Amino acid sequence: MRRGDVVHDRQGAGLPGRQSWRWHLVCLAAVMGLFLAGCGPARQPAEVTPQPERGALNTTKAVPGPAALIHEVARGKGRPERITYLIPGALSTAHIFGTLRRPSGPGHLVMEYRFPGLEGQPLDPPMRVAEVAAAIARHAAHYPGARIEILGFSTGGAIAIEAAGRIGPQRSVRVVVLSGVTPFPGAYESGARGMLAVGASALTAGSLAPRAVWGEYYKVLLYGYGWRKDPTIRRLAERRAARDRDHLILPVKGLGRAHTGDLLGWTLSPEAVRSGATVLFLHGSVDPVFSPGGVARLARRLDATLCVVPGGGHLMLVTHPRIVGRIGAFLRGTWQAEECR
Repeated sequence: MRRGDVVHDRQGAGLPGRQSWRWHLVCLAAVMGLFLAGCGPARQPAEVTPQPERGALNTTKAVPGPAALIHEVARGKGRPERITYLIPGALSTAHIFGTLRRPSGPGHLVMEYRFPGLEGQPLDPPMRVAEVAAAIARHAAHYPGARIEILGFSTGGAIAIEAAGRIGPQRSVRVVVLSGVTPFPGAYESGARGMLAVGASALTAGSLAPRAVWGEYYKVLLYGYGWRKDPTIRRLAERRAARDRDHLILPVKGLGRAHTGDLLGWTLSPEAVRSGATVLFLHGSVDPVFSPGGVARLARRLDATLCVVPGGGHLMLVTHPRIVGRIGAFLRGTWQAEECR
């Protein structure tokens, strides 16, 4: 038998030969690892928020004409006095924010960004941090008297920070960055770590099928690289991965590149540094995608508050659902996060 031939087990299931299998594994890890920056589930668990409508995935090319970058989710009665912008992470939708998608009362407008290829959006053009940030600032300018709140998860954190800069210090702006990306070379460092983790996940899954590999890596996203060490955490990771496996959005068919390609070269703009916004970073102590140390340096540059959540991974909206209440309180100004300073 030659190397690279297909080896059949007793049941006749085909697996690549060892050399071929390793080559495919390296290719898969390189491709998937590159697009880890900002990855997240499509939604929160069904018991927290309804899942997106069927047909939410769209990998078609763009049709001619401009496409809206931000979309209205819901609004209370009357002219907006408070506007909340929700920006999910790559490979996820704003459904992950759960109850924060609902208006809190009259005068509250909730808007969201939808990534290319998801929820009816064309795959092309890809996400551009500056373009989405500018679109949010233009929308906010239509309501000069409204309080502005921006919530960014993972990749969405870069957009939130830049949007605050474009809105400017003349407005009252509160920003929450959850499991946020860090500027260049943060996305490259994340991709390098992700390549190794995806490779290990493929070996554990015993498959190169993207859903099998991503389902295994999802456990790392939930609880960090040490999720196997604690029996309780291990059971939680296994159970949640089994529950969410079929709802994960995979970095295939160009989605990963369209969602994170621009992130690789992102650096803080001068406007973002001088935004004057009140910024809170919420970051897990075992986040496997973006290191707490890198986020701490970013928070210092922005004169922001950093809360590190003990035991939190990258997907705290899933593993720590109470954090939604803290986020909402901070955006409303009823929780100042003094204990984090």
